[in-house]
Amino acid sequence: MNKSFGKISFVKTRFLILCLGAATFICGCSKQKSRNELGYEELKQQAYADLSNKKEDSASEYLEEIVTRFSDRQDVSQHKLALAETYFKLGKFPSAYELYNNFAQFYPSDENAEYAKYRAILSKFYQTLNPNCDQSTTIEATKLCKEYLDTPAYKKYSSDIRDIQHTCEFKLVDKEVYVFNFYLNQKKYTAAQNRINALEKEYLPKNPSLEARILYLKCQLAKKQKKNSEFKQHLEQLLIKFPDSQFTQLASGIKNKPTDIFF
Repeated sequence: MNKSFGKISFVKTRFLILCLGAATFICGCSKQKSRNELGYEELKQQAYADLSNKKEDSASEYLEEIVTRFSDRQDVSQHKLALAETYFKLGKFPSAYELYNNFAQFYPSDENAEYAKYRAILSKFYQTLNPNCDQSTTIEATKLCKEYLDTPAYKKYSSDIRDIQHTCEFKLVDKEVYVFNFYLNQKKYTAAQNRINALEKEYLPKNPSLEARILYLKCQLAKKQKKNSEFKQHLEQLLIKFPDSQFTQLASGIKNKPTDIFF
């Protein structure tokens, strides 16, 4: 009798423990807070834990909550920078640019201001497109480079910024040449000449090495217009000033075509 009673009591006890455990689990799940219910410290802890575990997507959501709901905190700038870095890693360059640039503008005395400006330029640069596409972003990146290089306090990333600036300028030159070739093929010679004028005015003073390429464009235009004397003049300049240039070879190739008689 006692043994049977003991077994029954044991079964009941196990059943009660299981029920209590299940109830605790259910209550725990029902009490789990959403991000907008978490306080500052909870959001901060979760955001940086996710960053340490390389969970950038999740971390960005917690950081967004912090910079949105706690924008009046004195230390919010560090979270803005962390969010910008997270966006950059995720390839969200427009969002990263906005935060980096905002940081550089609103916290100019911060030790990370120059770094933020540099990363803003990188974020804008990574949005630039091929030469046959709209180049407004490339123009913006070029302006940002100039702003950085014109700021006396900024020195650390000058070499990288100059490289970016030159790359952007070459992209813009390629765009002008692309448009020139389009007009040339359409026999819109005045428009093609305007592109050459733009290259000479905007880019040649900053980059004298463009002269050979521009002379080649002039040769192409003169060929299409059957202006033999102009073609000869431009080719002679190439031969004298840039004898080893690829553009001199290309222009000479135009001259040597059997169907083209210029002399």
